[in-house]
Amino acid sequence: MLSVSGIAKRYGSQVVLDDVTWGVPDGARVGLTGPNGAGKSTLLRIIAGEVEPDRGTVALPRGARVGYLPQHILGTRGVTVRGHALAAFAELHELEARRATLEHALATVDPESEEYAAVMERYMAVCEEWDHRGRYDTEAEAEGVLAGLGFRAADMGRDCGELSGGWQMRVALAQLLLRRPDFLLLDEPTNYLDLEARTWLEEFLVAYPGTLVMVAHDRYFLDVTVDHIAEVLHGRVTDYPMNYSRYLAEREQRLELARAAYENQKTEIERIESFIHRFRYQASKAALVQSRVKQLEKVDRLPPPDGHERTLKIRLPEAARGGRVVLELRGAGKRYGDVRVYDGADVLVERGQRVALVGPNGAGKTTLLKMLAGVLALDGGERRVGHNVALGYFAQDHAEMLDPERTALQEVLGVASIESAPHVRSLLGAFLFSGDAVEKRTAVLSGGERSRLALAKLLVEPSNCLLLDEPTNHLDLTAKEVLMEALLAYAGTLVIVAHDRYLLDRLPTQVIEVGGGKAVRYLGNYEDYLRAKASAAAAESVPRGARAAGPARAGR
Repeated sequence: MLSVSGIAKRYGSQVVLDDVTWGVPDGARVGLTGPNGAGKSTLLRIIAGEVEPDRGTVALPRGARVGYLPQHILGTRGVTVRGHALAAFAELHELEARRATLEHALATVDPESEEYAAVMERYMAVCEEWDHRGRYDTEAEAEGVLAGLGFRAADMGRDCGELSGGWQMRVALAQLLLRRPDFLLLDEPTNYLDLEARTWLEEFLVAYPGTLVMVAHDRYFLDVTVDHIAEVLHGRVTDYPMNYSRYLAEREQRLELARAAYENQKTEIERIESFIHRFRYQASKAALVQSRVKQLEKVDRLPPPDGHERTLKIRLPEAARGGRVVLELRGAGKRYGDVRVYDGADVLVERGQRVALVGPNGAGKTTLLKMLAGVLALDGGERRVGHNVALGYFAQDHAEMLDPERTALQEVLGVASIESAPHVRSLLGAFLFSGDAVEKRTAVLSGGERSRLALAKLLVEPSNCLLLDEPTNHLDLTAKEVLMEALLAYAGTLVIVAHDRYLLDRLPTQVIEVGGGKAVRYLGNYEDYLRAKASAAAAESVPRGARAAGPARAGR
C-alpha cells in the first residue's frame, strides 16, 4: 500500500501540511477534496516525488511505478500526437530488447557454465516482468485511448506543438494512461475534457487495475470513479471510505454534532463563569466558588467547529421582466471558410427556460451561444431579441477584457448597482477571492483567477437572460455549488454550455443538441436527454416490420 508518515510542508509562513500520516490500500480509488489552497496538489506532488516534504516519509511497495499528471504541463513540440502517446511504451520496448539480448546470450553461452545459469536467472526475471506488463498491439491501444479523449484519425499525425494547451494536456493524459502505472496520480484531469471525453475517462478509471489518487472538481465524476474521499483541511488528512455524495452527508452530520457539543460546552462554561463572578466576594460562597474554578480548570475545551462547509449563498440581481420570446434564430447559417457549422438552424429561447447546449467537441456549442448573444454575425437567416431583454454574456475570453490597473474589488464594484454593492465582497468570496486577494491588481492574477473574476463581474450586473460559456471552469467544488444554487434560484432565462455532468443533471429544463449544422431540442435535463437518445437508438435498431407489428400485438 501507499503510506505517508509525518509529512509536513510549509511555504513561507503558511503551513500547508502538518504531520500528515495517511495510507491508501492497494486498488483503492481516492478523491482528494478540500478548500482551494488546502494542500491537495502539494500532497499529490510529494507522493509523486516532485516536491520534497520538510519532514516525513512516503513509502511505496518495492518496484511500484508511479504516474503523475499535473494541472499544467510545458508545451511539447517536434513529436506527433501518436508518437507522444506511443512513448508510453518505451520501457516495454526496452524490456523486450533486454529479453531478445538474453535469448541470444542463452543460445551462445555454454549450458554447463556458471555464466549460463546467471543469464538464465536474469532471463526468467525479464520474462516474468513481461508476463506481468507486456502488451502487443500497442499502436492500436494508443489510438483507442487518444480517440476516447477526443482525437480524430486526422489528428494522429499532427505535431503536438500545433495543439492548444488543453489538447496538449489530453495527449499527456493519454500517455500516462497507456503507461498503466501501479499508482495513478491525477490533478484535475477533467479540466480540459468535454462530456464525451469525461464519460470515456470515467469508464477507463472504473476499470483501471491500479491505485488511483485524484483531485477533481466534478461531483458526478467523483461519485462514479472513487470509493474513498480524503479531506485535506488545516494541514491534516481525514479519510472517508465512501463516494463524494455520501461524504458530504456524513461530514455534515459530524459537523452538526461538533457544533452542538461546542455550543453546549460554551453555554455550560458561561453559566459557571457567571456563578464565579457573581459570588466571588461572598465569604459564605467561597468554597462553592473555588469548586467551580477547579471545575473550569479541568474542562478540555472544544475547538470552534470548522464551518468551512457552510456554503456562501449569492443572489443574482435581475432586470425587469421581459417578453415571452427572449431570443430566436430563424434559418441561421454560419460557416468558417469551407466548414459549414450551421445550415438553417432554428432556435427559440423563451422566458424562464434553462437551456443547456450539448454536443461533441467542435460541434458548434460556443458558436451558437455567440450567435444568440449577437457577438457573432450570421451568414444566413435572422436573429431576433425579445421585448425588454437585458442580456448578460460570459465568454471564456472575457478574462482578457479586465483592466490590469484595477483591483479585483474595483472591477466588480465598478459595475455593481446600489442594491448589489454591499454584497460584492460575499460574491468575491464565493469565487475564491477572500481577505487580501480582493486587493490584487488583475494584472497579477492567474488565468483561472481572471476567469473567475470576469464571471463574478457579470453576475453582479442586473440581467434577465444569462448566456454562459463554461462558467464552472476554474471553480472548485464549493464555488460550483454556490454558482449552481444561485442559477437554480435565478428567475431569469439561462442558456449554458458546461461539461459538468452534476450541473447538467440538476440545472437545465431543456437540452439543445448541436451538430451536423442543426440544433435539436429535448425536454428535461441531461439525464432525460440521454434517455431519449437511447430510446431513439433502440427504436432504430428494431426492424421496420417489427416496429409496425409491435403495437398491434400489445393491443394498442
